[in-house]
Amino acid sequence: MTTATYISTIKADHTVELPDSMPVGAQVAVTLLPTRESQEENVARNLRFQKVMEAIRAAINSNYTTPEISDQELNQLIREARQAAKA
Repeated sequence: MTTATYISTIKADHTVELPDSMPVGAQVAVTLLPTRESQEENVARNLRFQKVMEAIRAAINSNYTTPEISDQELNQLIREARQAAKA
């Protein structure tokens, strides 16, 4: 059995319109879908991630050797990167 799927938008009075074929009293499930803005944010985030991965691959392919760095220095760099991302 295939369950029908309907997409509707919640109105200002919190009602949702469904087709007349839906029987009155039927149980329905409501799932919030991501907004277009959040989808666009994910696209931008994925593009940034892809650029980072490309830079990592390029470094690996060029036989790049990482410099010595302490855990404390690494943690500071991570904190700075997070602060920059929030700005």
